[in-house]
Amino acid sequence: MKDATLGRFVRNAAVLTAIWTVPVIIGTAGHFFGQMVRPENGMPASHIFGHSFAMWWVWIPATPIVFWLHRRFPLTKSDWPVAVVAHLLTFLAVFLVQSWVTVVVGHMTGHILATTSWWRYLTFLVVELLLYDMLIYIGIVAVAAWIDSARRYRDRDLRASQLETQLERAHVEMLQTQLQPHFLFNALNAIAMLVRRDRKQEAVDVIVGFGELLRYVLDESGTIDVSLGEELRFVRQYLDIERVRLGERLSVRIDVAPDVDRAVVPNLILQPIVENALKHSITVRPEGGTVRIGVERRGDVLRLEVEDDGPGLPDGFTIERASGLGLRNLRDRLSAFFGAAGRLDLRSGASGGLLAVVEIPFREEARLSPQLARTG
Repeated sequence: MKDATLGRFVRNAAVLTAIWTVPVIIGTAGHFFGQMVRPENGMPASHIFGHSFAMWWVWIPATPIVFWLHRRFPLTKSDWPVAVVAHLLTFLAVFLVQSWVTVVVGHMTGHILATTSWWRYLTFLVVELLLYDMLIYIGIVAVAAWIDSARRYRDRDLRASQLETQLERAHVEMLQTQLQPHFLFNALNAIAMLVRRDRKQEAVDVIVGFGELLRYVLDESGTIDVSLGEELRFVRQYLDIERVRLGERLSVRIDVAPDVDRAVVPNLILQPIVENALKHSITVRPEGGTVRIGVERRGDVLRLEVEDDGPGLPDGFTIERASGLGLRNLRDRLSAFFGAAGRLDLRSGASGGLLAVVEIPFREEARLSPQLARTG
C-alpha cells in the first residue's frame, strides 16, 4: 500500500514538473529570441533560467494545494463566500512565496542587484505580475473544477450502468423463474399420465430422471448462464424422460461441433425449443417423429438448431400468438442478454417440419452477465 502511494506521488510530481516546465522553456526561448533581435537588451543565461524557474516552478507544489482546496471548499451556491476567501488567502500566500523565491534566486544569479531592496522588487512584482498570477490561479481552479465535474459524470454513468445491469439481471431471473415452474409442471404431468396408464416401472424411471432434473434446476436456480456441455446434458436427461413416455415414437439426433462444447449459453436455452418440438410434432402424431439438435460455430456466432419433421408452422404463426410460454420467454431472455445480437428464428425446415434457430455471440468466458450488447 505504501509503495502504491509513493508510486502515485512520484507520478503526479513528474507530471506536474513536466507541465510547469513547458512555460519555463517557452519563456526562456522567448528571451533568447528577443536578445537576437535586440542584443543591447542581452541578459546572461543564468539570469533568464533562474528567473523563469523561480516564477513557474513555484506552481508545482501550489497546484495540488489548489486542487485540494477546491475539493475542500467547492464553489457552491451556499458556500461560495467561504471558498472565495480561502482561495484568495491561498493565492496571496502563493504569490508571496513566489516573490520571495524570485528575489532569493535573483540575488543568487545576479539577476537582482544586492543594492536592490526586497520591498522595491516586491512592488515591481505586484504591479507587473499580480494580475497575471491571478489569471494563472483561476485557470488552475478551472481545471480542478473540470476534472471534478468529469469525475462526477463518470461516477454517475457508472452507477447508472450498474443499476441497468442489476435491473437486467433481475428481469432475466424473473423470466427464468417463470420458465422453471412451467417445465416442472410438464414433467409432473407426464409422470401422472404414466401412473394413470398403470405403467409403473416407466413412471419410476421418469421419477428418477425427474429427480435428477429437479436437482439440476435447484442447483442452477440462481445461475443465469451455463456451459453448452451442461445445457446439453440437461436436455439429454429431459429427452430420456420423454423417451420413456413416448417410447419408439421419439427419435432424437444430436449433432454438436467439436469446438463449441465450452461455449457459454443462457441457462435453459434449448429445453423450451425441444419441448415445443415434442408438443407440436411428436406427441400429436401416432407415429411420432424425429427431433434433431444441432450446434455449430459460425465465426463469432454460436448457432443452435432444433428441427422436427412434423407439420411445420401453421399459417400466420408468430411467437406473440404462441399459446405456450416457453418461446416468448426465450425470446425475451435473448433480448435481455444480447439485444439485437441474440436472435430466435422459426421457419419451415428443408424437408418440412419446423426449424428453430437461435444465434448468439460465441463466448467462452466463465459466466455471462445480463448486459445488453448495446452496453457492451
